[in-house]
Amino acid sequence: MFQYMNKQGQYILFFVLIFLFCFSFPLKSQEYKFKTLGVENGLSQITVSDICQDEKSRIWIATLDGLNCYDGNHIKVFNHFHNDSISYGNLYVTQMIEDGQGSLFLLTSTGLFQFDLETEKYYLLPVSSPSIIAKGKSGVWIVEKGKLFLYDKVSHCLMQMYKDLELPDTGTTMVEGVEGTLWIALKDGGIICVDIYGGASLHLPEIKVMKLIRGNDRNIWVGSQEHGVFCFSPEGNMIHRYEYDNKSIYKVRNDMARALCQDLEGNIWIGYRSGLSKIEVASGKIFHYQADPNRVGAMSNRSVTSLYTDKQGTVWVGTYWGGVNFFSPEYQHFTHFHASDTGLSFPVVGAMAEDKAGNIWICTEGGGLNLYQPEQEKFKHFNLRTGYHFSTDYLKDIVFDEANNCLWIAADFTNKINCFHLDNYRNDIYNLGSSEEGKIGEALFALADTPRRLYIGTTLAVVSLDKQTLKSEILFHEKELFTHNYNTLLLDSKNRLWFASDEGCIAYILDEHRFETYKINLRKKVRSQKELVNVIYEDKAGDIWVGTHGNGLFLLDKEDGLFHLHTPENVLSGENIRVLGETPSGNLLIGTGHGLSMLGKKDGKIINFNSNTGFPLTLVNRKSLHVSCNHNIYMGGTTGMIAIRESSLHYPPKIYDLELAHLYVNNRQITTGDPTGILNKSFAYTDQINLNYSQNVFSIGFSTDNFLHTGGGEVEYRLIGYNDEWSENRSGNDITYTNISPDNYIFEIRLKNFPEVIRSLRITITPPFYATWWAYTIYVCVIMAILFFVIREYRIRLFLKTSLDFELREKQYIEEMNQSKLRFFTNISHEIRTPITLILGQVDLLLNSGRLSTYAYSKLLNIHKNAGNLKNLITELLDFRKQEQGLLKLKISQFDLYSLLKEHYLLFKELAANRNISFTLRADCEQCMIWGDRLQLQKVVNNLLSNAFKYTSDGGNITLELTEGTDECMFSVSDNGAGISEEDYVKIFERFYQVENIGQYGGTGIGLALSQGIVKAHQGDITVESQLGKGSCFKVTLKKGDTHFDSSVIRIEQEQDKEYIYYSEDKEALIKEVQSAKNENGTTDCKLLVIDDNEEIRNILVDIFSPLYTVETANDGEEGYEKVKEMQPDLVISDIMMPGMPGTELCAKIKNNIETCHIPVVLLTALSAPERELEGLRIGADIYVVKPFNMRRLVMQCNNLINTRRLLQNKYAHQLDSKAEKIATNELDQRFIEQATQVVEDNMENPEFSVDAFSREMGVGRTVLFQKIKGITGSTPNNFIMNLRLKKAAYFLQNAPEMNISDIAYRLGFGNPQYFNKCFKELFDIAPTQYRKSHDAPSDPSVK
Repeated sequence: MFQYMNKQGQYILFFVLIFLFCFSFPLKSQEYKFKTLGVENGLSQITVSDICQDEKSRIWIATLDGLNCYDGNHIKVFNHFHNDSISYGNLYVTQMIEDGQGSLFLLTSTGLFQFDLETEKYYLLPVSSPSIIAKGKSGVWIVEKGKLFLYDKVSHCLMQMYKDLELPDTGTTMVEGVEGTLWIALKDGGIICVDIYGGASLHLPEIKVMKLIRGNDRNIWVGSQEHGVFCFSPEGNMIHRYEYDNKSIYKVRNDMARALCQDLEGNIWIGYRSGLSKIEVASGKIFHYQADPNRVGAMSNRSVTSLYTDKQGTVWVGTYWGGVNFFSPEYQHFTHFHASDTGLSFPVVGAMAEDKAGNIWICTEGGGLNLYQPEQEKFKHFNLRTGYHFSTDYLKDIVFDEANNCLWIAADFTNKINCFHLDNYRNDIYNLGSSEEGKIGEALFALADTPRRLYIGTTLAVVSLDKQTLKSEILFHEKELFTHNYNTLLLDSKNRLWFASDEGCIAYILDEHRFETYKINLRKKVRSQKELVNVIYEDKAGDIWVGTHGNGLFLLDKEDGLFHLHTPENVLSGENIRVLGETPSGNLLIGTGHGLSMLGKKDGKIINFNSNTGFPLTLVNRKSLHVSCNHNIYMGGTTGMIAIRESSLHYPPKIYDLELAHLYVNNRQITTGDPTGILNKSFAYTDQINLNYSQNVFSIGFSTDNFLHTGGGEVEYRLIGYNDEWSENRSGNDITYTNISPDNYIFEIRLKNFPEVIRSLRITITPPFYATWWAYTIYVCVIMAILFFVIREYRIRLFLKTSLDFELREKQYIEEMNQSKLRFFTNISHEIRTPITLILGQVDLLLNSGRLSTYAYSKLLNIHKNAGNLKNLITELLDFRKQEQGLLKLKISQFDLYSLLKEHYLLFKELAANRNISFTLRADCEQCMIWGDRLQLQKVVNNLLSNAFKYTSDGGNITLELTEGTDECMFSVSDNGAGISEEDYVKIFERFYQVENIGQYGGTGIGLALSQGIVKAHQGDITVESQLGKGSCFKVTLKKGDTHFDSSVIRIEQEQDKEYIYYSEDKEALIKEVQSAKNENGTTDCKLLVIDDNEEIRNILVDIFSPLYTVETANDGEEGYEKVKEMQPDLVISDIMMPGMPGTELCAKIKNNIETCHIPVVLLTALSAPERELEGLRIGADIYVVKPFNMRRLVMQCNNLINTRRLLQNKYAHQLDSKAEKIATNELDQRFIEQATQVVEDNMENPEFSVDAFSREMGVGRTVLFQKIKGITGSTPNNFIMNLRLKKAAYFLQNAPEMNISDIAYRLGFGNPQYFNKCFKELFDIAPTQYRKSHDAPSDPSVK
């Protein structure tokens, strides 16, 4: 019993040990890192039914919702096509094969379809109920209803093979062997093998076969349901069976092996509903792989539906719920150790050391110390949980002390050193005591060992520890010397201790106790170089390497003592170099923050391992790289530790396939058969495209079958005809060209490392229609036709040119002559103006001198007036010339346009009355303020009114009208005069132009041209409407405001009427001078009437003239006119601008009344325009004085006017040859005095002729007769009659010697000769007798 129990216990112990061994071994099993394609990557659906690869190396994935094509960069989904007759849509594909000739064959639940890869079209094959398909050498094998068919794609012929062969119900898989043998799975179990002659043999009866494949070794591999995997030779002999054993996990699964494939290493991969397995055919070992949602890079789903190995050896795994997984087995020979109770104690692995027995001691950052025994493949933990105490469980560095058979261990968060004895696993903790304890630091990060001393890197110093005495010494001190980020310490073969500092890398020579500094030759200056140094390493050749953070790998140049950059940018797996090591063959291992790189010392070639190639670690930790004595390479990271052999760190050389993937034109993707018409077949099968000139921006996408991007897939490209040089594509898989000119080009792309792999695409960009050859042909024809007509026209015109040239030269000559004449006339006018100005100046001096006789003053005054008129005409001509040359500058101010028009209306009103012309002023406003040059606009108004009066007959109508708008105002001058024809008035504003039918009125032809220039200068407009014989209407439109004037136009203040007098000298002296002249001339009894509505002006004038004359005043024209008739003054001084009756109307009334027309009138005004002065003189004013006026000149002018009158009267009375009409100042007075003279002469011998008879003969009253005779001649009517009789007597005394004095006296009505003698002597100051003696020669008397 005991023995039985003992034996039973032994069996139980044996099975327990086997169980423990079985479950401890997978801790070091190989794990693969998968990449996944899912819906988020563009896959149409996550349930995959089959996978294959076409001749363009694209991967085709059949799902429950569409067909997917993956080119390594993008997934293109084929569901519904614009040109297919059926929709693939929701058809479930059970099998998919690629025939190698550009077609996919899809076995679906509704039939068998052929998908043309070139045209991307579906074709339904004429097979009603296919059950299995398989790829064959001569076509596609199809099983339908127990019959075997072969479909020839070229001839589209479906041929029945082996007509005598009757197949039972077939299963879901079939494969063609190497010799043409066909292996067909049966529905009820077993495999039928059909040879090339139609002979059939049964294998594996009653075993449900799920998958058949032909391996790379020509063998047939069979996956079954719960019966394992079988391998048959091409001849049909079973070679091996891999069956399920519930006592071993190293056997195949007891599951449905529904997917099989063989990788390039010969391993068989099996897909189950429960996971993925691998058979190492060479060793017979079987490995299982499961989906693990907690592990990065694990399978996305455990249920495998399909497996496929592509040309490059990538294994594609289709799953039921997880899309597609793919990986490359030949790149993933890593053994990954994870954290578990029987594995690592903590996932973050740090520094490692190896003892004499080959055991690997591993520091973890949180899990204490781990022991890994490679021979037993077991781990042991030493930490607080297992009863082993270290200063902390966060271990930073470890060294093996062979002499003492112990491990020295540095830990974080403490300044205590650990000594772990390997003979008894005892740990001693030592304080780093020192007299400078505060400078040691708070944590230990790095160690370096010598037989006698241990060198320790702390946060503040490099410390030397004597192993025997355990005394420490500080060798180097610097703040933050070692930290979590930079903590490297190296003891090289020359007994130099290396560490990093602010100045660079420092080497402490132990034998000489001195420091040497070696700077790192960085491109940019940094504050502290130690912040960049991650690791300092010495290789077997004695070279010192420095790995930096983000700045690359540096090598010490022993000649210049500098570390120089050894590797260019972006060539390593990552730029953050964390650890360095060396393979047994001498290649440099570089652990980075993104993976591992290996630098070949001989060829300089770099091989990178990262997540794309299935590298298990996301990063390699600092100091966590160790090469063991048996040449295993151990690396640690944040997800455990891996082990690998150097032989597995070499990529097999591969030549990748390179294809065109997609096309974008003007940022729009071009698809087969789309409206652009660019692609009529798949872009991968296209070798030429045609674009129009507007499609000159395009992108060409390319792809390779380097699906894992493991390197070696770099490409170069060029566009021949645009840039023939090869350019390297550094980013992305699209090459873009913009603004390419129309032409023919060849796009070429090739693999950089394998230039013989090249693809090309011919690109034709057609020019626009106007730049094509036929367009140029048309252009040439059109040009030739144009040249023909041009030459023909040229010849015609050449003939005309000869005749026209003469006419042109004639016109030019005439124009030049006109211009010359105009310049000459202008120059002469300018020259004439100077002497006229001098004349006026001299006359002004004479007029103001006060020493002139009345006669001389009168003549000089006429000279002054006429010279002024001539000067004004010359000034107008010069203004016109200035206007033509653009030299006439405006001086604008704001003024009232209505006031301007009103003033001219008043000036021309009397002229209208004299000519019986109806002259009216109409305005819709009492004030119209505008900006402009008032003086220049006066010329426009005066010119238009003067022309209207000039060309309007007596009794006609003239209207001056003003209309005010919001932004502009318009005034017009219209008449019913001669008018202008329609042909003529379009030229009326041309200079010197005069209408022929009105040339009789005279003129220069520059008035309207000058007016138009002035209006245009004001940004206004002047127009004319006229009909011949019906009159004309001139309209002037002016803008309001001053914004339309340029800023350069001069702006002046608005001028006000100046109602004041210039007092040029002392008033008393002037009065004395005038009184003296009056006494000399006998003009002391004169009366003067002042008429002005301005009281101030009246008072000033009264003040001036009252000492000289008897002065009366009136407030307005009407009152003044009554006083003129009443008092018969010797002189009237009147203002023009007065309410009621203006001065011009008053003057006209005075001059038109026989009772008052002899009275001189002086007009005062502030209107200084020359034309107004002329108008005032024209209506009868004797003097026109402009305010402000000079007091002396006004007094002298008035006094001289009165004196002149008196002198003329005296001359008339005392000189025989003076005619009475010469003293008349106007036409009415002249007619009156002529009539009076005639009446007296007719009654000369009538002794009864008296004043009463005289008044009756004249037809006037006695009082009027007295006033007129007195006003004109200065004599009474009796004296007037007496003077005429005495002048007649003087005539007789000279010409009638036969008559004695008595006869003459009686004949002329004298009562006696004595009275005659007395009167004659009083008049002539000589007696009649003496007068006869003194006048011998006869004379022509004034009376007849």
